[in-house]
Amino acid sequence: MKKFFFPIILSLLFMLGSCTTRKQMLYLQDLDSYANSTLTYTSPKIQPNDILKIDIGDLNPVVAAPFNMNSGTTGAQNSVDMMRLSGYLVNPQGTIMMPILNEVKVGGLTPANAEIKIKERLINENYLVNPTVQVRVLNNKFTILGEVNAPGVIPFSEESISLLDAIGMARDLTYSAIRKDIKLIREVDGKRLVYHIDLTTASWMSNPNFRIRQNDVIVVTPNKLKANSGGLIKDPIQLLGIVASLSALIIVIAQ
Repeated sequence: MKKFFFPIILSLLFMLGSCTTRKQMLYLQDLDSYANSTLTYTSPKIQPNDILKIDIGDLNPVVAAPFNMNSGTTGAQNSVDMMRLSGYLVNPQGTIMMPILNEVKVGGLTPANAEIKIKERLINENYLVNPTVQVRVLNNKFTILGEVNAPGVIPFSEESISLLDAIGMARDLTYSAIRKDIKLIREVDGKRLVYHIDLTTASWMSNPNFRIRQNDVIVVTPNKLKANSGGLIKDPIQLLGIVASLSALIIVIAQ
């Protein structure tokens, strides 16, 4: 009989030991220590496969019109989806083809710096006297995978968003997520960067590198219980049910 109980007891101890503790579950546990801390922002750089919307204006709209790819579109054609289809796609060399100006190198520049570069060309090449230039990335998106309630590819309209915003857009982490090691994968200037973020502390919040940018990938790893069970055990409530069932089985057998 003891030989029969031994593996069952070991299994129970393993499952209980794999339970996620309160300290492992709570976000930003030392948040008060970082209150009133200085925030810094860095503007993301334009990368290959970005789709740009570039608007060029002038005091005389007629002379600026030839420099705008979609100057004649109206109504439904001005939707974001249509602009993505007809925007400027940044090629692998980091260049775009614009009307009249032809090839323009924008890869590696921030949108603000790209605006300055295009404006300078318009003036220096005697096309416009006092132009206005606005550059915006249309296809901002991030991918979030693993232990979140709504994984997938999620678009956003801002230049960058916070990691907490991204997790909220994915409907939060699951009970089985390891909050102390969120992986952020980013490609910059042909290099792949990997960051490890501990959500149980607020220390990462002041780091501008941890704001989510275009094409970022967030990976949330499952805890040992979820990984070892092959996903069959999804949360602590289910685990308690299994433990209760095994305990009842042991009592029945012992009688």
